Amino acid sequence: MKDDSFSHTDIPDQVLDKIYIELLKKFRKYNSNGNKLFCSYMAAGQNYENELLVIGREPFYWREEFSTEELNEEGPEYIFKVKVFHPGIYGLDSLCPLSYVTDLWGNTKNRNCYNTLYNSFHDPFWGCIKDVVLKLGICKNGSNWPSSLALTYLYKIAFSSKSYLLEKPRKLQFELCKEMLQLELSILKPKRILFLTGMKYAQDFLNLPNNLEFNDCFYNLGDFDYGFHKARTVVSVNPKNCRREILVKEIIYAFKN
Repeated sequence: MKDDSFSHTDIPDQVLDKIYIELLKKFRKYNSNGNKLFCSYMAAGQNYENELLVIGREPFYWREEFSTEELNEEGPEYIFKVKVFHPGIYGLDSLCPLSYVTDLWGNTKNRNCYNTLYNSFHDPFWGCIKDVVLKLGICKNGSNWPSSLALTYLYKIAFSSKSYLLEKPRKLQFELCKEMLQLELSILKPKRILFLTGMKYAQDFLNLPNNLEFNDCFYNLGDFDYGFHKARTVVSVNPKNCRREILVKEIIYAFKN
């Protein structure tokens, strides 16, 4: 859905933020069955130099959550500013929005500050990303490796209960999320893009034909043309579904050759 108020003279960041408001409006009447929601915002690490953008299917952790009741009471503009935009731009006690990854890595006292049981060390998603970042050599500080990448998700809104979205809420946000991904690419301008989503979820965002059969867990799309930007692109299965060392080896080989 296009909003006539979106001017072609607006810079991509402004257009992106306006679409987020439209997205949140769509969920005001959504029956989440008591589940609270996350809404993620693209995050560029403090030391990001366009080397790698990682794209997940939907957020499994986000610093802020909200209910549909809160969305209706406070309004989408407030939820966007406080629960979406601010956590996507700033860390809790850092200028790096991805500092939560290392803050919540393993047994750490930082967990109390975040008020969560989430442990990024036990998340195969982040274990795979860490290996890729270090083996590609794009991180100048091994202890602060998340700061060298950018992160976004195909679907911005997800359940905070750590259960995957059902088909209805995915369809509800698909068209806007697809438009948002294009804007994110124009802002982040990554040299490499790693989809850790599986091709089943990535293909519609990549405008690949629906009649293609995708049975493998790894796809090297080479220098993929997004229409306005080209980037070396790899689509991988969710790291939960494949041995990390095998997956990382395939990803590194694809990016280096």
